[in-house]
Amino acid sequence: MKETLTYSLAIVAIAVSGFLGWNAKEKYEAKVKQRIELQGQNKKLTASISKEETNRDTATEAKDLALDEASKAKAELEAAKGSGAEKAKTLESVSSNLEVAAAEKKKIDASMEALRGKFPGIELGEVPRVVKELEASQKKLVGEEEDASLVKKRLEEDIAKNLAESSRIAEKNLQSIKRVEGNTFQATIVAVDNDWNFVVIGAGEKSGLTGSSKLLIQRDGRLLGKLLISKLEPNTAVADVEPGSLRNGVALQAGDQVILESVSAN
Repeated sequence: MKETLTYSLAIVAIAVSGFLGWNAKEKYEAKVKQRIELQGQNKKLTASISKEETNRDTATEAKDLALDEASKAKAELEAAKGSGAEKAKTLESVSSNLEVAAAEKKKIDASMEALRGKFPGIELGEVPRVVKELEASQKKLVGEEEDASLVKKRLEEDIAKNLAESSRIAEKNLQSIKRVEGNTFQATIVAVDNDWNFVVIGAGEKSGLTGSSKLLIQRDGRLLGKLLISKLEPNTAVADVEPGSLRNGVALQAGDQVILESVSAN
């Protein structure tokens, strides 16, 4: 009887031990599975952080490039102003030559009138030659005066064009600087449908976009076209390419950057 009881207790102990061992195995496998899932989530989070850092570096490069273009535009403006000053100086010189030519013409006219008054109706051997030379000189001066007037007119037109171009460059420079310095919004195009001319943007209402937001498309600091928001979600947005705004020969692609066209519009 005692042996039977001992044997029964041993069996029960073995069963309990097996149950506990099996239970511990399941818990261990669950912990291993949880650890693997955490490692996968950690990798995804690391990749996301790396992508955001890359986007930030790209945005910084685009801003630096835009500022560099603004500096170049400013240099072009200074060069245009210098060219305008040089042409103005040339115009002043031509005007002075015109005045001299007009004075010489008056002298020749006076000399011819004096000769004709001095020898009325008299054929003197030297008078015809002198008169012909004076007349030829007069025609030459008249031609030079006409040429100088034409040059003056062209110079005035060139100066007017240079001043207009200088004003345009200055305005473009100012707008570029204001847009770059005030535009802190930057997002990435994550999907493109070039057949239907729309894109999906990796930013939405939480990033400050609204249904009336107008966006500019950039690649390597170059403006490619404009977008209009058609559907807005908290973290994404669908936008149509504004008709006629896309550069000729350009196909949009994932990874292109977008910024606000106007900061005040948002």
